[in-house]
Amino acid sequence: MSFLVFGVMDGYTQEQTRTISVKGLYTSSSRLFPSPDADDEVARFRYNSLDHIFGYGADVRLAIPRINVILGITVEYLTKTDDFITRYEQEDEAYFVPTIDGYHIIPIELSGYFLIPISSERLRFYIGGGAGVYLGRRTYEIGDAQSKSLEQSVYWGIHVVSGIDYFFHSHIGMRFEMKFRDPDIETRNRFEDDTVTYAGRTFDLPAGDVPSRINVDGISFTLGMVFRF
Repeated sequence: MSFLVFGVMDGYTQEQTRTISVKGLYTSSSRLFPSPDADDEVARFRYNSLDHIFGYGADVRLAIPRINVILGITVEYLTKTDDFITRYEQEDEAYFVPTIDGYHIIPIELSGYFLIPISSERLRFYIGGGAGVYLGRRTYEIGDAQSKSLEQSVYWGIHVVSGIDYFFHSHIGMRFEMKFRDPDIETRNRFEDDTVTYAGRTFDLPAGDVPSRINVDGISFTLGMVFRF
């Protein structure tokens, strides 16, 4: 991404048109809708917040100097689970069973980048955007009963990105990036058992397919190493 040619960059060498980077990433927020197919509108839009999501990834980029464009492909892995409760009522009493809910998502994104003209060989600023495919699965447990994911859900979406490369060596540098995307992934799970036992009592588990919707709407920040050659 850092090898776009502008007329002021006479020191550019065409041999260095590729970069590979590895990175850690943080996403500020996401939401999981446990009843997206409910008839009741309030239940349909009720969600659990799943914030502070961490992940990792890698990307490969190739500069095309003649048209001042950099193309890149990125693969990342995001995972987040949190503790919740499932409320049951038996004999006019309420019981609360510990529940784990969350997801695993793999974004695969194709992007185009433009180098901002104030950039130098050492410090480079860029903006860009593109499209991606997002593969997701839900993690859903009630007590010690684990549900099974029925399918790998797929969502297509777009993203916008901006970032900075700082090269402290001719071939090695640091990359900071900020990205916004809004994937909305539908999933389905199923419990193999009909009931779960907790604190000496037996409770019914959701029957049949259990739908959900995952929306990762937060801003993503990444920090990593970049190698150019």
